[in-house]
Amino acid sequence: MGDVKNLESYAIIGFDGSAIRGLKVHPDSEHIVYPMGNKVCIQEWKTKKMYFLSGHTNSVSTVALSPKGTFVGSGQINHIGFKASAKVWDFKKKTQIGSHELHKVRVEALAFSSDERYMISLGGRDDGCVVLWDCFAASATGTAAASKLTTGDAITLTALNLRVNSFVTGGDSNLRVWNIRAESKNLDVVDVSLGKLRRCVRCIAVSRDDTYGYAGTTTGDMIKFSINYPSDPLAPVSQCKPALIGCLAKCGPWKKGRRPESVCYSQGIESIVILEDGCLIVGAGDGSIDVLDEINWKGTFPKGKILDPNKPHFKALKSTKLDGSITSLELMESPKMQGNKRLLLAGTRSSEIYAINVATFNPILVVTCHRCAINDIAFPHGMSGVFATAGAGDVRVWCLETCQELLRIVVPNFTCSAVLFSGDGKSIVSAWNDGNIRAFTPLTGRLIYCIFNTHNKGTSALDMTTDGRTLISGGCEGQVRVWDIKPECQSLKKVLKEHKSPVSAIQVSPNNTEAVSAGTDGSCIIWDLISLSRRQVMYANTLFMCVCFEPQGCQLLTGGTDRRVAYWETGSGNLARELEASKVGAINGLHITQNGDLFVTGGNDQMVKLWKYQEGIYTHMGLGHAGAVTCTRFSPDARYIVSSCAAGSIIVWKVPEQYIHKTPPKPVPQKALSPKTLQDELKLPLNEKPSYKASGDRPYVPSAPNKTEKIEAMDTHRSSVHSCCPCDATARSDNTKKSTPKQPAAKCCRPPGPGDNLPTRTTSKEYVSGGSGDKR
Repeated sequence: MGDVKNLESYAIIGFDGSAIRGLKVHPDSEHIVYPMGNKVCIQEWKTKKMYFLSGHTNSVSTVALSPKGTFVGSGQINHIGFKASAKVWDFKKKTQIGSHELHKVRVEALAFSSDERYMISLGGRDDGCVVLWDCFAASATGTAAASKLTTGDAITLTALNLRVNSFVTGGDSNLRVWNIRAESKNLDVVDVSLGKLRRCVRCIAVSRDDTYGYAGTTTGDMIKFSINYPSDPLAPVSQCKPALIGCLAKCGPWKKGRRPESVCYSQGIESIVILEDGCLIVGAGDGSIDVLDEINWKGTFPKGKILDPNKPHFKALKSTKLDGSITSLELMESPKMQGNKRLLLAGTRSSEIYAINVATFNPILVVTCHRCAINDIAFPHGMSGVFATAGAGDVRVWCLETCQELLRIVVPNFTCSAVLFSGDGKSIVSAWNDGNIRAFTPLTGRLIYCIFNTHNKGTSALDMTTDGRTLISGGCEGQVRVWDIKPECQSLKKVLKEHKSPVSAIQVSPNNTEAVSAGTDGSCIIWDLISLSRRQVMYANTLFMCVCFEPQGCQLLTGGTDRRVAYWETGSGNLARELEASKVGAINGLHITQNGDLFVTGGNDQMVKLWKYQEGIYTHMGLGHAGAVTCTRFSPDARYIVSSCAAGSIIVWKVPEQYIHKTPPKPVPQKALSPKTLQDELKLPLNEKPSYKASGDRPYVPSAPNKTEKIEAMDTHRSSVHSCCPCDATARSDNTKKSTPKQPAAKCCRPPGPGDNLPTRTTSKEYVSGGSGDKR
């Protein structure tokens, strides 16, 4: 396996929107950085080319960029009781510079100091510490508790813009300003006195001159505080104390003579951006994005009967609303993108990135993908232009060439476990964990039919014959059910009870007479679809996860938790061969090309491998998934491989040119013909020209040949009696040539048989037919 090459990726579809402030724009405005599973993705904005930073062992929880774009910081989540690592990367070289594991379970937030010397990391609920990492010395220089014992946990972190040694943290009932001592590198902290105000801070934004800051809260309002640091960055700040300015909110509808009501954002404020003119861009948990400006109230502000928790202080200049909670807001501006040409990038919790023009404030969907694991991939029969994916809450149809989403079929609160296209391509059939099978139209996503309660514990696998009349489903209770599909009704034909645990995969044989089901009980069963009974069963010491028929139907491949790919004979059920497909984890996806030369596997090792079927070796390997590979599929033309993973990303791989069978070009039909040629083609031969007769005339029927014509048409040459023999060409001579009498006659290689219609002598008087046979 020393000559294993890398698979070339054609496109990658993926974005993890669950990370708070996970989407970052590089200062050059040509790259964006965001997490994708256990990797950090650096993507060129124009060319969409991607680079990956690999090294984390679990999902990336937060990402940070240094002010000048030199470093990239990332932190991860880990299991309870284990350390969580925070890493520093070189942006240009795409290599790791440093790493530490001083946090427990989770790294909540990251930030770089304005001089790019320090990376400040904040631990999660199980840790509660602030760690200072020196990027130049590649070592940790200090640590401290992020919050007091009398307050809640710290959640967010932001560095100041001018002061290189200062940053702000916020969380549940705490808002603190930190300063790093240059000599001892110890951490000094001062709390912002909130008084009786009780808020949970979700995000913090500091003005460019470090005079004030805003903290977004879970209640939908903002805390404005002043930092009170001198304008000189080198001046001492030991005597400076930050102060609370007020708790502010958006102003509601104005009513004359009455106090205006404050409007709080539903589901809290998740992200704040401060513009140069002092306006704010606020992203909320309900998906709304507003541009806010302060209201200059004249005179005394009217007082209410009771003390309000916040003060209406902002008016909305522009507003829009997106699907999903806003987790990141980043402004993309460059020398060519100034003023109204600037773009606002918004990342949502539903794993979507929108580009919003600051002038028009119209959102454009740029990136979208599944937010959870993708369970299945399907291509239409004989069509490579589109494919469908199944995940939590929806089924999506994608264009293979552009990798853009064409259709989204949403079934909220349920997970789709399997999807397929019908043989005629007129329906998308899907299996769901609520036990129902739903069929939709592929163009509009309209529901065609729904088979209710197909399985008690949810439907886990699905396949259909090419004529679309028979549907086979597998459930989590271990049953395989065969359904008769008609436009007017869908009825149950048979319940096959053999598996003792969930059915993980089902596939129909190429001739539509058999179906194989793989179960997690270690059994793989071949069913006869005609008699609706079991034909063969294969047992192995594994949990079968995938199964696939060889195109001839003589063998099938299986993969499971034993990390092996097994070849089985469908006729006898015997094991023919076993290959070690992975050294780390289970094999979850398996598919074979239509000519049977190649097959592809994917598993928990996050790798996609391309194998030769006959040789049993893999020649190419694809690296790029940020989670366990859940499904792999060849396109019908065998030019692309589509794979999906547990992180919700999709990668389209190019099949190497050496394996692509190039079909000869079809002859181009003549488009322009001369009038003479066209007339000649339209002319009929003389005997084919129709003759017009009276309506009473009987049609001409040729008479049967008489006995004399039959005898004349017979070949009476001696060698004609062996006309079916391969020796006929050498034994038969031309009638015009004379044979030499000295040459012996050629003997035939076989005796004449009863099917040769040879002349016999049974009609002679010397042969008499008897009861036991012919007697002389």
